[in-house]
Amino acid sequence: MPYAKKKGDTTMSTAIKAIPTLYGDEARRFREMADETEREFDMRPKRDLTTDPCYKAMRTILERSNINFYR
Repeated sequence: MPYAKKKGDTTMSTAIKAIPTLYGDEARRFREMADETEREFDMRPKRDLTTDPCYKAMRTILERSNINFYR
């Protein structure tokens, strides 16, 4: 039953939505797809973020701003 708002009442209410749940074949297929995606992610080559140009730019900005971010 929704919240009945009275005149002058400042309380806000949020509708509660059902969380979708998978069963049977759909659940198995979803789980297989999730596991496959995780395996593919684990197999990709690791890279060094410190060589990324965006990382270097961020580091330069922080160093010039005199923020002691790296301790």
